[in-house]
Amino acid sequence: MRFLLTSLLLVVSLHGDEIPLSLGPFGKFDVERKPDGVVDLQVNGPGAHFWSSVIPGKFDPETSTILEFEYFSPSGIKSLSVRYRQPGGEMLLADSQPVPLAESWQPIAFDLSKAEVPLEKPDDQSRFHFSLKYKPDTALQIRNLRLRPPTEAEKMKSEERERIVAEKEADAAAILAYFRGDFGGRIDKVTVKKEAIVVKGFHPEPVHLRELRPPHPSHVQSLPEGPVRKNLSGDFEITLPRFAAPDRRDRLHSRWRLETEDGEISSEARWGEIDTGLAKKLPKLEAESQKGLGGIPRITSDDHEIFELGIRHATVNIVLNALLSDRPRQGFDKITFEGVPFYLNRRFLQQHETTVRHLCEQGILVSAILLVGNQEDSSLTHPEAEPRGTFAMPNLKTERGTQYYRAALQVLGNHFTQPGKRFVNWIIHNEIDQAGTWTNMGDQPMARYLETYHRSARLVYQTMRVRDPHARVFVSLTHHWTKPSLGKGAYTVRDLLELFAEMGRVEGDYEWGVAYHPYPQNLRNPDAWLDRDVSMTFDTPYITPKNFEVLPFYLQQERFLYRGKPRGILFSEQGFNSPTLSEEDQRRQVAGIVYQFRHMARFPVIEAYHLHRYQDMPDKEGGLRLGIIDENGSRKLAWEAYRTLGTPEGRKFEEIADEVMRETSAP
Repeated sequence: MRFLLTSLLLVVSLHGDEIPLSLGPFGKFDVERKPDGVVDLQVNGPGAHFWSSVIPGKFDPETSTILEFEYFSPSGIKSLSVRYRQPGGEMLLADSQPVPLAESWQPIAFDLSKAEVPLEKPDDQSRFHFSLKYKPDTALQIRNLRLRPPTEAEKMKSEERERIVAEKEADAAAILAYFRGDFGGRIDKVTVKKEAIVVKGFHPEPVHLRELRPPHPSHVQSLPEGPVRKNLSGDFEITLPRFAAPDRRDRLHSRWRLETEDGEISSEARWGEIDTGLAKKLPKLEAESQKGLGGIPRITSDDHEIFELGIRHATVNIVLNALLSDRPRQGFDKITFEGVPFYLNRRFLQQHETTVRHLCEQGILVSAILLVGNQEDSSLTHPEAEPRGTFAMPNLKTERGTQYYRAALQVLGNHFTQPGKRFVNWIIHNEIDQAGTWTNMGDQPMARYLETYHRSARLVYQTMRVRDPHARVFVSLTHHWTKPSLGKGAYTVRDLLELFAEMGRVEGDYEWGVAYHPYPQNLRNPDAWLDRDVSMTFDTPYITPKNFEVLPFYLQQERFLYRGKPRGILFSEQGFNSPTLSEEDQRRQVAGIVYQFRHMARFPVIEAYHLHRYQDMPDKEGGLRLGIIDENGSRKLAWEAYRTLGTPEGRKFEEIADEVMRETSAP
């Protein structure tokens, strides 16, 4: 992946209140300085970035809120993120936006007032940092990098942004008011049968029964469709067709609530429960071991080397945009969902079917991780998603986007709820507490973000549970607990979990679990037994291998139980870095693995530990070497350690771990 930054004019004349900036440190660039302040930069590896020079002390963040340059780019750049180094060293994401195609010099401006907290006056170390998401062969030229006050038009744009933020906050407050409201009526039960939906409820006064389709949040009133039944009072039971005309739209995905003649909400909404015997007669699968693996490669035969490891769990990523398109594409097959054409990537599907079939044949329980590519031109991507996110929240805001999502889920449900080709668990997106990166929906109040995620999880659950009586969905969370990660789009895990559980209880509980990622506190340091900012209390900042017990203890509280039993827990992505391939660092990686499994076996509620990952990918994971084989395919010491866990052969690795822990723990 190489691209050229040419004619980077970094020293300019001062005009009015403008503050010129110049090039500072850089990484993954070849740099050639030219006359007149022009600098050519060419990427020589992944993670290319550059800094400005130290920002002059006269910079006033309250008045010079615009960072601007001019650029020329025949292909554009997917995303350019600007961060500010605050006094004290904290890196603050100020703004992020795509760089559109430009075949003549065009200005591009970044609004620093969009930062999640105000920028502070600079010190002698303050700089701007520029990081890029780019495609191969991208070309870019920039000039006249500078700080300046906003124009009148930019001030108006900022005011408009503040209005939108206020609207989102008001919507979030309305969501919480709904979920915590006290209503005069109730929907007691909704049952999904083969051809019917049965709704039971009560209201002391005449009310109407409303169907809430998938794009409609439960707190919203004044919906375009009219009520499905009017003037219900007292105890009632209504039977409706499950498949609505004219295109047999499946009401499996609908919720049901009561409202008055003037549209006032009179009950919580309720999702349907799948009628007993409606799903296939599939057995509940359990494994005798917690040992699993993530980053599974494509598997085409039953003699792949990963089967030597004795794993009993695996995760497989499914990017839904790659599986299905709502527009014709070469090589895709046309299918129809509820009367609407979609286009299936049959080759993509078959490759995953082959991998899953081989895993199932070996007795390995497979969990799917459902991801939505952050593609601006895709109607599956949430329209409020920012370009800086790697993945996005699905578009559950429009009828088209929601139908696209449900169509993709139906394809997966039809193909992967079969005895020899089965996803037993469905992990909903990735690390939602780091939403800005991994499940982007733009800047949102937590309640607004989580309301959409809750609908997404429930749509997956309904789709799979009607086919597999044991299908479950899992919430994906990082090792942060009460201390959110830095940067925009980060939420506190414990708060997310509490609100997600509350939403489920209000609208009819269902079998969800937690897919946690208890990495060491510092992902680069495998010595998790030395993690400092952890405790065995519910207020711990992090949950890591040193205190992972906090999570199952927390979920044993009554408000989290499902039908009296604890929620399922998957440790679905975590591992231990070997900072280098030296013997010493590989021994530290081994020690981390042994340390984790030595303590985890006492907690059967932790069903699986998916070691991340199979193969080192330092170029794509910021230099981390979390694999058990290196990037060239050679087996690391951790391969044998993982293969022999819990066997007599593994005793030598137990001894290595004890030696490493003694050496690193010595004063």
